[in-house]
Amino acid sequence: MRKLLPLLLLAHLNTTATTWKVGASQTYLKPSAVVNLVQDKDTIRIDAGVYLNDPVVWIKKDLVFIGLGTSTNRSIMRWNGGDIANAKGIWVFANAAITGNITIDNIVFEGARVSDGNGGNGAGVRCQAKNLAIRNCQFNSCQNGILEGGSYTGAVVSIQNTEFFNNGYEVTGNSSFSGYEHNIYISAQTDSLLVRNCYFHNPRGEANSLKTRAQKSYILYNLIDEATGQGSWEINIAQGGLNVIMGNTIIQGANSINHGIVSYDAATNVIEDFYFINNTVINKYTNTSFRYFSVTPTTGINKFKVYNNLFASVSGGNMSSFISGTLGSALDTMANRIHANYLTVGFVAPTAGNFHLMASALTAINKCVSAGNASSGYALTPLFEYQSFALPLVARVTNGGINDLGAFELSLSSAVKEHVTVATVSCYPNPAADQLTVELPYYNSTVQLLIYDMLGNEVKRTVIRQALSTINIGELKSGVYFYNVVGDGVNFSGKVVVQ
Repeated sequence: MRKLLPLLLLAHLNTTATTWKVGASQTYLKPSAVVNLVQDKDTIRIDAGVYLNDPVVWIKKDLVFIGLGTSTNRSIMRWNGGDIANAKGIWVFANAAITGNITIDNIVFEGARVSDGNGGNGAGVRCQAKNLAIRNCQFNSCQNGILEGGSYTGAVVSIQNTEFFNNGYEVTGNSSFSGYEHNIYISAQTDSLLVRNCYFHNPRGEANSLKTRAQKSYILYNLIDEATGQGSWEINIAQGGLNVIMGNTIIQGANSINHGIVSYDAATNVIEDFYFINNTVINKYTNTSFRYFSVTPTTGINKFKVYNNLFASVSGGNMSSFISGTLGSALDTMANRIHANYLTVGFVAPTAGNFHLMASALTAINKCVSAGNASSGYALTPLFEYQSFALPLVARVTNGGINDLGAFELSLSSAVKEHVTVATVSCYPNPAADQLTVELPYYNSTVQLLIYDMLGNEVKRTVIRQALSTINIGELKSGVYFYNVVGDGVNFSGKVVVQ
């Protein structure tokens, strides 16, 4: 009876949650019509269609928003007016003390803008709350796509399978506001950021593709391409932290402003470890000196590890330095290849944006060395490859027992690799002390973590609410435990030592 009672209580609590339906044929025609009705743990389902000039400030927690549109008829939150009245964004999640655990799935945010007098900083989604999960969304023509700031300390932000384009300040080349608006901006209050399987392209007004001040950032398996846009840094590490940037294809456009890929601006976070592993990086800027990394701090960085990457420029690119700045003993580089002409690397079709490897890519094939683990315990071995933000990641298959350099393995078949349907889960660190981090290849609201002692007794059970979740295990005694991560499409077991 002791085990049954909590289940009965949970079932009772679930019945109190309400699903609200929004759309042209529904009782509630637009999201703002339900903002004062929704309660904690409610779901808001939004029909396909354009919801014009309807900014909303949400103040409840555990909310799930689901767009019901398809690729040709999306659920679109569009702003085409002047100044958004709340001076923040189309959707704002305010009041960190009571708002959080927000999930947004399959919704488009378009055209967010705020006047220069109010900061010129309008966002598709402005989050000032704890924990945000974005998946299958699109942000376009906004000053900021996602602006996360002033949030609850220790928040987790997860952004997956999402497209960002034409975001940034709307007057290209306007120096008064250049650099303040980005596809994604994450504040220092955030504990962990996960950006995976996303597509960034065509920024405007000198925007960063991604700017993070988070304590820990995991930027994995994305396509970041300035294309014809006018952007700044592709990745801006604004004040350090633990950063794992792995398995990405990153392309500096011909119209870039800062002429570099990664900027490391300061070393003021608690951890100062940077890992840049198995990325394919292309420079298309030719008019001035170029550097792949710009490092401003002269002290404070503990580790700056750059392993197993492919770097290449278009013909005529002028690399003044690989890394500008002083790193000293923090710098650790191995097995990187730098090519002056990206046409000679052995990419399948570089001028068409296909940077998969051909058999002629002899400087890349079977050239990886072990990058080990990050200081968090995260394994620095790529598991997946990007194919499209609208499709699942493809499992990375090693041919010959040694990984290839860059974001892709040489495929021995012309066929597209079959996506692995069995989910890969990471749990780290191991040994663990007070916390265990659980990483899923995708977020699913049914997933739970179960921990058992050596006798098979269940000692902890918790719902995994984000694709990257930190679980407190400080109450567990020192010893060996078994865990099981289970849910729809996920069944993964392992062993962890608690110190």
